Amino acid sequence: MDNSVDHFELLKQQLPTLEAIPSDRGEISYFAQEALRFYSIAGTLRENDMLKNASAAERQISHILGRSLLEGFFWLIYIFDDSSKRAARFEEKINAFKREYGKFWNEPLIPDKASLETADPSWAALPRPKDVNSMLAQATNDHGDKLSYLYFTYRVASFDTHGNSMDALFQAVFGKPCNFAALDFVFGFDLIANHYLVIMAQLHDAGEI
Repeated sequence: MDNSVDHFELLKQQLPTLEAIPSDRGEISYFAQEALRFYSIAGTLRENDMLKNASAAERQISHILGRSLLEGFFWLIYIFDDSSKRAARFEEKINAFKREYGKFWNEPLIPDKASLETADPSWAALPRPKDVNSMLAQATNDHGDKLSYLYFTYRVASFDTHGNSMDALFQAVFGKPCNFAALDFVFGFDLIANHYLVIMAQLHDAGEI
């Protein structure tokens, strides 16, 4: 990847193409909408200069929002890693959605529930989706290496997301102030933007967008 290129800005140029993709094209629609979600959230953090980890509060915000984007990114890596498996892997994502929507639907106090789509009770029996580490272990980079080495980013961001990096907890456990890992989302978001551009190029070359 060329570090002199701002891939986030290049992705910005592709927003009209992504926005024009309708919602009924399966994994291509899912990719387009996840890429747009990424641009919106990551762009907000960039524009507000919140990616420098200048404070614990700033790091927590970027890690919490970044974790959401990492999960979507890892799903797209998994789905689009092998074109021959793309449809089957997207079906895994659909089943994951059905399971989560079923849990959501079964909550009795959801407001305006009558206006929502009803979950099928059989969805609870669908196979559990792969965890993030398992998905990354089945995808490879351009050199053929498994992408399991990316998993640490998800663990770091998840630790912050669940409120585990507060000084009070470190003090209670270790008896002193402690450091915590900070992810470089300036680089990370550029890497994600670049990968989304690669997926767009592949879809364009295949005549799918």
